[in-house]
Amino acid sequence: MLPSKNRLRSGYLKIYKDKKSVSNKYFLLFYKENNTNYSKFGFVIRKKVGKAFFRNKIKRRFRFAIRENLENISPGFDFIFLINHNFTDWEQVSFEEIKNNIFETLKSINKI
Repeated sequence: MLPSKNRLRSGYLKIYKDKKSVSNKYFLLFYKENNTNYSKFGFVIRKKVGKAFFRNKIKRRFRFAIRENLENISPGFDFIFLINHNFTDWEQVSFEEIKNNIFETLKSINKI
């Protein structure tokens, strides 16, 4: 699990309205500066992806990838990962592929 200070619990709409985002085939990443010395992360996945246990499995993979490399991510931002419901082959995606896509996307917006 992510440490509790790194979990985004509220303020999702403010981040969505800020309209700073980047996407790839697995997710859409919204981000906003939060004026703290640590970053917070939220994960959203729609019911169209599958049953609850499967959605939770995907979110666990994302959380673990973030937790593993938390020290490499720039502090002071709120991030929301809106996981793509149109991507149909989640069973075929490895943890390494998810992890690599997360960090390539963060590098593209200079947050690593």
